[in-house]
Amino acid sequence: MVTFLDTQADARRFAALLDEYDRRLKALERSTQAAHTSIEGGTMDIYDADGNLKGSVGMQPDGGVALVPVHTDPPPTPMPPTVERVLAGLVVGWDGTWDDAYATPTDFSLIQVHLGPTEDFPLDATTLVATITAMLGGTVTVAVEGYDPVWVRLVAQNTASITGPPSTAVQGTPRQAVPKDLIDGIIDETKLAAQAVSQAKVKLGAIGTDQLAVSSVTAEKIVALGITAEKIAALAVTADKLAALSVTTDKLAANAVTASKILAGSIDATHIKVGALTADRLALGTDGNIIADPSFENPISAQRVTASPYWSIVTPGNETLKALQVNAANPTAITRSMTLAVQPAVPGQKMWLTIDYLASEDWSGIGISFYAQWQDANGQVLGYSTITTGDADAVRGSWQRLTGVPDAPAPAGTTQVRVACSTVDSTAGSVAYDNASCRVVLASGVAGARAELSPQGLLLYDSAGQEAVALVTGRPNYLTLATDGTPVATIDQDGGAGFQRLAVAENLTVGGSDWTEYLNQLPRGILAIDYQSSTVTASGSEMGFVELDFEADPERMYRFVFEARANPSAAGGELQLRLRDGAAEAPTITSKQLHIAVHHMGLGNSFTARLEHIALGSDLGAGMHRTLITFANAYQPTGQTVTLSGGSGSLGKYYVEDIGPRIPETGGYNTGGGTATPPVTKYSKTYAASWSGSYANRSSYNSSYGNRCVQGYYSSGNGTQAALVGFPSALSADLSGAKIIKAEIYLYFEHWYSNAGGKAVIKAHKHTSRPTAFSSDSESQTISWKRNEGKWVDITGVFDSTSWRGIALDPNSTSSTYYGIARGVGQTNPPRLRVTYTK
Repeated sequence: MVTFLDTQADARRFAALLDEYDRRLKALERSTQAAHTSIEGGTMDIYDADGNLKGSVGMQPDGGVALVPVHTDPPPTPMPPTVERVLAGLVVGWDGTWDDAYATPTDFSLIQVHLGPTEDFPLDATTLVATITAMLGGTVTVAVEGYDPVWVRLVAQNTASITGPPSTAVQGTPRQAVPKDLIDGIIDETKLAAQAVSQAKVKLGAIGTDQLAVSSVTAEKIVALGITAEKIAALAVTADKLAALSVTTDKLAANAVTASKILAGSIDATHIKVGALTADRLALGTDGNIIADPSFENPISAQRVTASPYWSIVTPGNETLKALQVNAANPTAITRSMTLAVQPAVPGQKMWLTIDYLASEDWSGIGISFYAQWQDANGQVLGYSTITTGDADAVRGSWQRLTGVPDAPAPAGTTQVRVACSTVDSTAGSVAYDNASCRVVLASGVAGARAELSPQGLLLYDSAGQEAVALVTGRPNYLTLATDGTPVATIDQDGGAGFQRLAVAENLTVGGSDWTEYLNQLPRGILAIDYQSSTVTASGSEMGFVELDFEADPERMYRFVFEARANPSAAGGELQLRLRDGAAEAPTITSKQLHIAVHHMGLGNSFTARLEHIALGSDLGAGMHRTLITFANAYQPTGQTVTLSGGSGSLGKYYVEDIGPRIPETGGYNTGGGTATPPVTKYSKTYAASWSGSYANRSSYNSSYGNRCVQGYYSSGNGTQAALVGFPSALSADLSGAKIIKAEIYLYFEHWYSNAGGKAVIKAHKHTSRPTAFSSDSESQTISWKRNEGKWVDITGVFDSTSWRGIALDPNSTSSTYYGIARGVGQTNPPRLRVTYTK
């Protein structure tokens, strides 16, 4: 039997049922997974992300309800305990931190306290004496049987009763109630009142060695300085009279034991306690500098100068707290040196040396030096690598710096190097030293092809041992590239370069101008051309002959040239050739006429007809131009016709030629009588700057920068700086009565705050010589520059008056974008001004 759904009622019920299921399903998806869940007489297991059972919650097998962790990780190792003595016991503490972890585990339960007789005693239930349950640490007091020393260790336990590794053991001894039980000698010095037994109560000689119990006189029974050298017979105290460890550092006066008192080789590794020599006890260099305490501020430097009356530590140093100073005064010339470091060395090794020095105004001597002295295994001097002021070239009264990599390497046989500073052959004054550094030059070899790297820079040598690449400070840099030993490219120390080929992806600058500017001064040649060999006839009406299209640039000039053979049917009249421009539209015989050429046809024979016209791109307008050559015979006899044609031996031709950049019209009418006013002439002149300088806080001249031009803010010392550049009086004379067409400035920026470059803010000024205070026009032009880039830029927008005499660099901003230094008068690539004008 088949039951059919009623198409209305049953269908609606079925749809409602589906809608109800859909609604319930969505509600179920939105609810939490265990919102209506309970555990009935069992447990729910908990697993980690890898599927490992980590615990269970619910009814446990013993009938209790609990969360039981399983398979948990052991807790970390506690830090060693603190142990304090108390009466018949110890107070053991834990500070809540861990030896091998940063945080306390969440399943932390407690800290077990174990006591044992030895440092490495085994841990078990018998050694457990107490627990500490606070997660942040705590203390617990434990009773100890007897008064013998015991060892304390801590062990962490988690909620799963799993323990971790034990801590380091710490020893402690309980405090006794009385020193001992009552025995003979119970009345000792502690039972006597102070001064009860004085020297007057004791008969001379009554107490001798026979009256003293063994070990009854100990160090604490002897008053300080009670036994002096005159109380001891010569050689009475020898090594066999001293108990082991009875002489400790606290028993020795300062500087009582010096190197001369120690037998050579008597102190070796077996006499040094583990951990006794730490970094703060040693003279160690840092960050590659083999000189410890290079700024002479720490105890190691104070120790250096104790052995000499001529050397001392003074304050301040060169931007440091202290400096090393030598007294150079002596009746006769003397060299005084101070050793700063000694370390192993190998033959061929080089050193980078640098040190600051301050020679007093009254210092007198040959020179000041900083050197590496190369020695063999016996301490014999093999050679020196020295940086020096040179003979009589030391600067007095201000801090100066010596720096460099001496050419002389360590000679053969070198095993160690001694680094020292010195005043050479001096007789008066003093010299202070600071910020000393000696670093080993990293080298791939000592001869032939090799590389040398130091804080000064990089040197690469070819196979012959000659420098091929020098990228270092303080000396000329150059670069030579070679293939199979043959140089193929060079950049010399003056910036000159030679290459086999050169590909420039973006701009090529020559003499400060983009290469395209030079190209723009040249004609670009023929832009479009067409040849004609067909014949077209006109009979009194204007006819089109040839169309030619091209793109016009308003900054260029163009020449239009047309040439063809004309042949009238009869003598008389004239041939009119017209150049018409339809701009971007199709040209017609009614389009704008640019030019007309007229040829008389009096003979009636054929002739060469020619039209030539020159037009400014600005007159034509930028963009596409569709030009048309038309012709017509005018004033002709009745029935005359004329043809334009070209043949195989005389093709007609029409071309458009770019003849160069647009130039202004400068001519004028002249009747030839000798009284006409001279026509306007175009000039383009370049002027070298005659003075330049910088101004601190945009105010007073800053002589510390000389002629360099500094703009922008670097520090509060000079504030926001500005610069002025001036040009000779010839500029004023040339511009008098002139009209400026274009003004350009050349500047070379050797530095910007950012490696990517910065922005120069250029203004104009009217100063004829360098003023003592800064001022300029307010109108400005902002132009971006790269580091070490010199270029010409158009400043016509601000240098638009014939009264201007120079330019200013004045960003008036503290943004680092504007901090830069341009070269000035007397430097390479100085400022220049180029003015194009008519007069």
